[in-house]
Amino acid sequence: MARRGGGSRHTRHSRTRLTRREFLAITAGGAAGAIFVPLATEGAVDAAVAQPAAARPTGAYGPTQTVVVVHDISDAVSLDPQRAYEFASTAADRWMYATLVRFRTGDLTRVYPEVAHAWDVSKDARTYTFRLRQGVKFASGNPLTAADVLFTFQRVVNIPKDPASWLITQMGINAENVDEVVTAPDTHTVVVALPKPFSPGAFLAIMANPVAGIVDSRAVKAHMRSGDLGSTWLNDHSAGAAPYELVQWTRLVTIELSANPNYNLGPAPAIKRIVWPNIMESTVQRDMLLRGDADIAEGLSASQLAALRENPRISIAQTPDLSMTYLGMDVKNVPAFGKVQARQAVKWAVDYQGIIRDLLAGNGIPLQGIIPKGLFGYDASLPYHHDPAKAKALLGEAGYPNGFTVELLTSTGQAAGGISAADLAAKVKNDLAAVGITVNVRQVASDELYSTYRAQKAQMVLAQWSVDYPDPDDFAKPFGDYTQKSLAWRLQWYDDPLAKLVQHAGILENTPGRAVLYRKINQIEAQDGPFAMLYQPMVSLAASKRIQHLRFDPVNGIDFAALMKT
Repeated sequence: MARRGGGSRHTRHSRTRLTRREFLAITAGGAAGAIFVPLATEGAVDAAVAQPAAARPTGAYGPTQTVVVVHDISDAVSLDPQRAYEFASTAADRWMYATLVRFRTGDLTRVYPEVAHAWDVSKDARTYTFRLRQGVKFASGNPLTAADVLFTFQRVVNIPKDPASWLITQMGINAENVDEVVTAPDTHTVVVALPKPFSPGAFLAIMANPVAGIVDSRAVKAHMRSGDLGSTWLNDHSAGAAPYELVQWTRLVTIELSANPNYNLGPAPAIKRIVWPNIMESTVQRDMLLRGDADIAEGLSASQLAALRENPRISIAQTPDLSMTYLGMDVKNVPAFGKVQARQAVKWAVDYQGIIRDLLAGNGIPLQGIIPKGLFGYDASLPYHHDPAKAKALLGEAGYPNGFTVELLTSTGQAAGGISAADLAAKVKNDLAAVGITVNVRQVASDELYSTYRAQKAQMVLAQWSVDYPDPDDFAKPFGDYTQKSLAWRLQWYDDPLAKLVQHAGILENTPGRAVLYRKINQIEAQDGPFAMLYQPMVSLAASKRIQHLRFDPVNGIDFAALMKT
């Protein structure tokens, strides 16, 4: 949920196109510019193509039909579902674009039908046949058919510099083969024949991701210019079949949706209008909530949430985020970290309970595996605890009885769980100093942090990793398979047997056998890996008690279709 983004559900944003799964929240700024352009009918646009959303009677929706969610939405770059890769944009897109399948809010263990009412999977788990519901309409009134699904796949692998495309291309689908891989035997059947083995759970999870949000091909083609596949128009217009459509997006100011009058994939929601004002300061969010100017606040600090628990007009709702905050140790740039005992010493030196108790004030839970609680493969074991004596002994075994000095890169903004990144870094610095490791904290802007980290030039980094699709492969690959050139690669930790184990586990279904592999992967990571997992943050919302049936999870965000307001 954006919240995300993931971060984040905290203050997850990425002014420099950080991946939607990693962040240390930064304080963004900049002048607001209103560049929303009302939908225009041009040339040969069919009469059935999109009535302008702004022309619909959104002003008729009263307070009980409108929900205002205050959050930092400054990360939004595009609302095109095939290009959106930031927390605010994907949160909005989930409610404007239907997908073949979907996760139900609160249940991320399996997908359920949405546009596809049924599907078959071949024995080798390479070919998926989706049967589409008949009579589904886009907001424009155009019928949704297999041609729209094919066009959606074609867009995601052909849009230049698309940050979200890897979710699809990792399956072996690309611009050269998409027309052979994704086919339509008839107007209501879509066949996806993957060119290589890929985890069935991960595949279906990605089909529920906004990147697979089905676009109205007739509307989009009418607005294609210079081979852009309609992406310029879809930056700030919508063409989906979900419960809402875009009214306006004023960058750095607000995103507003209204009910889709042609929605027929489920009951019409009671909430007809959703407004996300860009409120970056948590104190302003809190004050708006207390005044009644906002219904839900998504970016409050741990101390603010604790205070609001005492307010009889406010409710606090929490759920574990599908992410983790970690320390990364580069095994080449810091000779000490080339020794497994030194990496283990860091893990024994950290006061995990102190972080959760004193800094997070309950807005985090213990986690020391690479798969967060809530996903298949989660390991609840906690092999490390705060033991300075053991840490010192391990430093001696590593050949550093007097410790060593290391630079820790951290962000200038917030860490997950509503705490200052500087405070978390200071806590880590003090914990490591107690065993002889001198930490020089260097706070930098997020873009500098990640450019340094991605270039394999960091010594130690304080960062977060967050879900893109709810399958353990989404975490095991970055942390364990260096060939992905993600987190393990950035820290120059090249473990070939582990990489092969991760690759093998990735193509399996969620069986007891797959669980055994992830248990082994977690054990190897805990013993040898260059990651000290600090905690799993909570997604925390503060809401007016006028809001009824508030449900949310880290992937779907708030279930606006279930909300009611008194």
